[in-house]
Amino acid sequence: MHVLLVSSSGGVLLDLLALRPWWEARRTRWIAVPGPDTREALADADVTWRPDVPGFRPLALARATVDARRSLARDRPQVIISAGTGLAVAWFVAARSLRIPCLWVETLNMIGAPGRAARVCARLADRVLVQRPELLASRRRAVLVGELY
Repeated sequence: MHVLLVSSSGGVLLDLLALRPWWEARRTRWIAVPGPDTREALADADVTWRPDVPGFRPLALARATVDARRSLARDRPQVIISAGTGLAVAWFVAARSLRIPCLWVETLNMIGAPGRAARVCARLADRVLVQRPELLASRRRAVLVGELY
């Protein structure tokens, strides 16, 4: 199985790294936002560095989505997994257009209403992996995975 992980820095990266027991036996590639922690943690990984897409600037999101679609059409991962940032929105939109399944990881620190990127990606995802049982009722297609770290 070929897995594509889409990440920014911080807690998003930590959530995806915590899933290593699941993805390490598979062929993986990363789309990551460059930062000190991502560069260090992914030093030995197959990574394509991309700038984050802050907020919902339509032109930046459109450009990132076109770039993502080209990459996905060429590489065809079997699943995409992410836990956040505007960059994930572009990749999930592109994946949806190519019928590539997506998994969204709801970060542990998510207590209240999710942000815009989280709402969009959760809607586009085939499954939403939640770390808190109380989120099962409010997240469509949610699966409880428990605390990742």
